[in-house]
Amino acid sequence: MKTSSLFLPFAFLFVTACGGTPTSTPPPAEKSGDKPTDGHAHGKEQSLGNLTIGVHTFELVQLGEVKAGAEAVIDLKFPAGKPLPPIVRAWVGIESAAGSIKDRIGKNGEGDGFHGHIEAPTPLPEGSKLWIEIEENGTKTHASVAWK
Repeated sequence: MKTSSLFLPFAFLFVTACGGTPTSTPPPAEKSGDKPTDGHAHGKEQSLGNLTIGVHTFELVQLGEVKAGAEAVIDLKFPAGKPLPPIVRAWVGIESAAGSIKDRIGKNGEGDGFHGHIEAPTPLPEGSKLWIEIEENGTKTHASVAWK
């Protein structure tokens, strides 16, 4: 009888610690038009057109809005079977990147393009654009486009 009465409090602690309710809530359902490339939704997907930088041509897609002091989210979609550049950077601002943060962006989950979160400066300089830079064989080349 003494053995079972000593065991009971420990069994209670084990059951309540392991079988309690979840402490986090599941992520909200994605809205139509959201793209969950990195586990969470970013907002409306808008094509900014095709860009050619060096030998690489790709579609640049904006996800959500671009606002001062917030993250701008982009995708670079390359044609199937085409080689990807080794290094891609992006920034929001002016060509010199003065006042901006130039971020290196990584390959997307499918391995056929790039996905990036770029911090937009506050305030946004006059004439700001979305800039993409490709570095290949030690050479950096860039181009820009206005966001929507």
